[in-house]
Amino acid sequence: MEIPKDLSNDIWDFCRNNNITNIDDFTLKLLKQGFTSEKFGSTPMITTKEKIVEKIVEVPVEKIVEKIVEVPVTMVDDEVSENLKKYIKLYEETQSKLNNALNEIADIKKQLDLEKARNKKDLYGE
Repeated sequence: MEIPKDLSNDIWDFCRNNNITNIDDFTLKLLKQGFTSEKFGSTPMITTKEKIVEKIVEVPVEKIVEKIVEVPVTMVDDEVSENLKKYIKLYEETQSKLNNALNEIADIKKQLDLEKARNKKDLYGE
């Protein structure tokens, strides 16, 4: 069998550029590789099997529950409850007196502002 001239020249140029000395053995090797590729395909067939694995992981969950418990308190000691009532009454009276004093201060402040507006002078007459 004869190799076409242009293919033969390409092989010879390749061998010369790559320092291949035995051109006939190289050409025979190319022929075998080409035939093997044609016979079995250009790439070998690799089959892979996929295996699906299902993994169940249980994670413990901690649950925190808060409860508010109201316990009614009853006073058994009459003397303590009487003292407590007196204290509450005194507290309310003090609060009332304090509110009255604050109201009086507010009234005095209003009167002072009105007086300042009339005289347009300060407390020292200036």
